[in-house]
Amino acid sequence: MKNFILYILLMLFYCPLFYGQDKEDNLEFNNYSSSVFNSKEKALSIVSNLDKKQREELNSRIQSGVVIQQIGDFNKVYTSLKSNDTKVAVDQNGDRNALFLNKNAKTITQSVIQQGDNNNINDFTLYTNHNVNMEIIQKGDNQNIQNIGTNSLSKNMKITQTGNGASIILINK
Repeated sequence: MKNFILYILLMLFYCPLFYGQDKEDNLEFNNYSSSVFNSKEKALSIVSNLDKKQREELNSRIQSGVVIQQIGDFNKVYTSLKSNDTKVAVDQNGDRNALFLNKNAKTITQSVIQQGDNNNINDFTLYTNHNVNMEIIQKGDNQNIQNIGTNSLSKNMKITQTGNGASIILINK
């Protein structure tokens, strides 16, 4: 009887190990319907290049100063920009999108597009000697981007976030 109880206890303790040895199906990434987070290989590839047509469309919108277009309800844009030349274009299409830009750089050229609902971007660069040229696109709902700082690698950054419920935190020192 002792051997039988010992056998049952051993089976209970080792059964979870057998399930843990199954082939990985990237289950942690299945919660996202995002082209960025659908595999481990793509999860680390956050920065993406825009095709030529998208780049021309974004660049055609940018003018001197700050241009904001909002379609929807309860969208917010907070900006504090200090530079010799500022060209910022913001397009919010959806409800309850928020953008907070606080930048101090030589020049700032930035385009931000938020399409969907409940998207949030916080972008801080308190001071840098670089010319900032950045594009951020969010297409989907409940997305979050936190970008802190600018360095030589991130000064020409392009981020495209698609899907629902994804977050990105970038810290550039």
